[in-house]
Amino acid sequence: MRLFVFGLIIAQVFAGAVAARAENPIGVITEVKGTVHIKRSGKGSWQPARVNMPVYAGDVLKTGAKAKVVVWTPNGRAQALGPNKTVSIVPVKSVRDSLWREVWTSFVGRMKSSFSEESLATVAAARLPNSDLDKNRLTLLSPRNTKVLDERPNFVWSKVENAKGYRVVVGFFDGDRRVWETVVDGTSFRYPEDAPKLKPDKVYICQVEAIGVPGASESAWFSVLHPVEARDIRFALQQLRIRTTDFVAYSLMAASFLESRGCYADAISTLQAAIKQAPKQSEPQFLLANLYETIGLTSFAQRTRGEAKYWLANARSLGWQVAATR
Repeated sequence: MRLFVFGLIIAQVFAGAVAARAENPIGVITEVKGTVHIKRSGKGSWQPARVNMPVYAGDVLKTGAKAKVVVWTPNGRAQALGPNKTVSIVPVKSVRDSLWREVWTSFVGRMKSSFSEESLATVAAARLPNSDLDKNRLTLLSPRNTKVLDERPNFVWSKVENAKGYRVVVGFFDGDRRVWETVVDGTSFRYPEDAPKLKPDKVYICQVEAIGVPGASESAWFSVLHPVEARDIRFALQQLRIRTTDFVAYSLMAASFLESRGCYADAISTLQAAIKQAPKQSEPQFLLANLYETIGLTSFAQRTRGEAKYWLANARSLGWQVAATR
């Protein structure tokens, strides 16, 4: 059942992106238990309600015996409908302007730009080969050209064959002065507590060099958000998680919001967790591919997009039609 729900990827995530009507949805279904149907505004037929399906003003939701449906709205409220209920959807007035509106706006905007009609029409017969990284080339994976929430970011890079260790240097973007330097054996570590504190909103450069392998080094910029901004974002994400029972639905909204704030590394981590939980789900993979392109990981983007198209094609081959729900 879970695979079926997630198999209807783009149409049920944001059919409104390609539908004739241009208005934005006023909610998204984040939980469905039992028999739940939805009737679109102006339409006479009912259809099964699914997780990730957008909800518009004038739509009608109907629940069966022992059924439940939860709709998340842009003011941060989760509206639950119990068994044997029929309710017409009306816009929810926000009592205050907050990060919830920004979360919602970034989610809708990201889905519209990511799942275009071209994406909907694409069916890949096979995935791109899952080739390994060049073993003699170092790729700085994170943080890479991004803002970060954590004042002690976790640095990650690819393994280089025959490297005798890795030299990591953090410095200012607009100067030659080094802030901190160390040598480690592995391919990841967290910025230590005893290192000089990273200043909020200051742009830093991180360079990682594979010791003993000529030319195997790479650098990227990152910036730590101001603590107040980071706190507000974390609070919004925490409340969103509480209100969204489906982890993939939460991840799509959270990653879109983080991307709108320039926090690409945190958005990528969120989507990677969603893909780990639901590897055959295509929506997180499409968004992840776009983020990889944004930070300059083109080969990762191509491979991830190939995976997404493969699962989309596989879903269609099983007879799960991807079509507008409006």
